[in-house]
Amino acid sequence: MNRNFLKITVVLGLILLGLLLGGCGESRSQFAGTYKSVQPFAGDKHVDLDLQENGKGTWTLGGKTVEFTWMVNEGKIFIYTKPGAILVVTPSEGGKILSADMTGDWHPGCPPGSCVNFKRVKDGG
Repeated sequence: MNRNFLKITVVLGLILLGLLLGGCGESRSQFAGTYKSVQPFAGDKHVDLDLQENGKGTWTLGGKTVEFTWMVNEGKIFIYTKPGAILVVTPSEGGKILSADMTGDWHPGCPPGSCVNFKRVKDGG
């Protein structure tokens, strides 16, 4: 009986540790807020980007909204859409400017001509 109790305790401890580590990551608070694309995207419309502190967000273009989740890792923002797309966003000026890499490939920065640049219009989220 003691062995079974010990095994259960170890398993529960490992599960708890995994949950705690899975929730770790860099703070989102400095990037939470509402952003607007600097230039029109896909025609003459601007993108509205809302990053909430709880890790949820929206991308709105031409009246259509896509919901996503986001996290911060190694100073970059990673946006995860439900269909499986991942956007890598590079913040600058303390999070006032964001550059979203739209190539679908991994780059250390945002390649010129393949970025959507955003400017913060409202803090918080």
